[in-house]
Amino acid sequence: MNGDIHSVPKGIVKRGRVVFAHGYKGFKDWGAWPMMGDFFAEEGWEFVRFNFSHNGHVLPDLNECSDTLAWRKNTYSIEKSDLEELLLSASESCQPNEKVIVIGHSRGGGVAALAAATSHVDGVVLLASVSDFARRFPGGDQLEAWRKTDRLEVINGRTQQILSHSFSFFEDFTLNSESLNIERAVRSLEVPLLVVHGDSDKAVSDVEGRELANWATQGEFASIPDTGHTFGTSHPWTDKCLPTPALDAVSQIVNFINNVSH
Repeated sequence: MNGDIHSVPKGIVKRGRVVFAHGYKGFKDWGAWPMMGDFFAEEGWEFVRFNFSHNGHVLPDLNECSDTLAWRKNTYSIEKSDLEELLLSASESCQPNEKVIVIGHSRGGGVAALAAATSHVDGVVLLASVSDFARRFPGGDQLEAWRKTDRLEVINGRTQQILSHSFSFFEDFTLNSESLNIERAVRSLEVPLLVVHGDSDKAVSDVEGRELANWATQGEFASIPDTGHTFGTSHPWTDKCLPTPALDAVSQIVNFINNVSH
């Protein structure tokens, strides 16, 4: 894994550490994620954004998915383990009065929910998150073709790069379906959870976000009006400030985590 830490500026009281998990075909430097990290740091939250170990984004160019073999061999279990490792490190490095928060976007939201259920965290934020992994696998003839060829091709819409999943991706999920069940993980959480979702998200319906919030014993749902899956941001992001939907989402998150208690 590789990552970046946005440190809290001198003179600002550190509240704790936020660990941010990117989504499917995503990476730590996508779009406005670095700018978002700066925003949290200014609010007193050390912000960690990282690349999952098998997301294919490696040096020398972290903006490109060049390690396609690693991407092909990725699984939900690997991502869950990656995030659990970072959350353990965050917990061990924080002072007693500091809090640990995990935030995940899209697929990373599902992974964040899973990792939070087995880690020490004080709060969970799911940003445009999926609520179920099982329904995202193909079935029928397409599943059988994947089994026979060991290759399920997908296109990165941003770059038009053709990537492929090994059938081990599906096998891993089948073998670990209980530990990779997002609903089960969210229902087990004993900490506050905030779900933030755009009401015009075409990639992941806000119905999934509402499911997540309803499953949690301390769940809240925040709907961001007239915005989609990335809250008005895109890659590359060259503006000097966040767009209104993203700023609204981040402001809601900061307000939520500032009020999370141990």
